[in-house]
Amino acid sequence: MLRIALFIDRISILVGSTAAMLVLPLGLIMTYEALARFTLNWPTFWAYELSYMLTGAHFALGIALVTRNNAHIRIDFLYSRMPARVKNLLDFTILFFFMMPLIVWVSAGLAEYAWRSWIIGETSGESGWNPLVWPARTAIATGFVVFSAQLVSEVIKTGYLAFSANSKNDSR
Repeated sequence: MLRIALFIDRISILVGSTAAMLVLPLGLIMTYEALARFTLNWPTFWAYELSYMLTGAHFALGIALVTRNNAHIRIDFLYSRMPARVKNLLDFTILFFFMMPLIVWVSAGLAEYAWRSWIIGETSGESGWNPLVWPARTAIATGFVVFSAQLVSEVIKTGYLAFSANSKNDSR
């Protein structure tokens, strides 16, 4: 089971690292928009649409890596004082019974939403540019599917640490 978790971790690292590169075009687009708007008085319609699509894709594709690296925000005033086995049991319970079912359900809904967008050739309707939105919706759905898989990996790892008698509980 731990091999499955490690395989999923590698996928999350690959997808998250790729998503991190979306910051570069986003920064260039926003810099161009700021310069065009404030120095030349030439506001653009496409920069806003492209920036919200890239930002959504960046967030969704990176969330699995954040989860894998345990870099999410947590209120630690009680959690930090707990013994390692209790932390692992608490993490396992929250992940298995609450997070995983919710995110799998959201992922299925997002995949269906992206698929419908593909089928009808949906466009944004926000401006005259009116770009296709299925690439952004597909990226967001993909990000949440990878996030679902990463939650499976986290359940495997925390379950191993919580329920294994000979595990090293301080490794997390």
